[in-house]
Amino acid sequence: MPLKDMYEMCGQCGFEYGRVDTEAWGKNSARRLMCPVCGWTAYEEIYWEDDKPNIVKRSESKGYGAFRLIPPGGYCGYNAFHEPPTSEVLYSLKTLIVDKGWKGYISLWDETDGKAFLLLGNPLDKFAVIEKK
Repeated sequence: MPLKDMYEMCGQCGFEYGRVDTEAWGKNSARRLMCPVCGWTAYEEIYWEDDKPNIVKRSESKGYGAFRLIPPGGYCGYNAFHEPPTSEVLYSLKTLIVDKGWKGYISLWDETDGKAFLLLGNPLDKFAVIEKK
């Protein structure tokens, strides 16, 4: 798969490298686009007939932020908030990153500024050692 087919521009914040995840089963496939910055997500279900794609379902979800959690010694993907996260959710994620040795980041969408901001962590720092505080 060409690298250009693995990302698309975000439909909310304009980040150029929104992630593309795909799956296929028989003549059906699905594609999920997710922005790792603001959490905007688009989903498509595709039916293939005579090697031609027909989109049978498409939906978009506004992003209220995104996060990535990488457990010690493991790998995990990106996730999006499709509603403003509660303080309990943010506390749980923060505890994993700060106290439990997980790596990752949390970003939130700022409605007033119309852009995302980094709340905790660093998306480019996945191999860094996070000291317990």
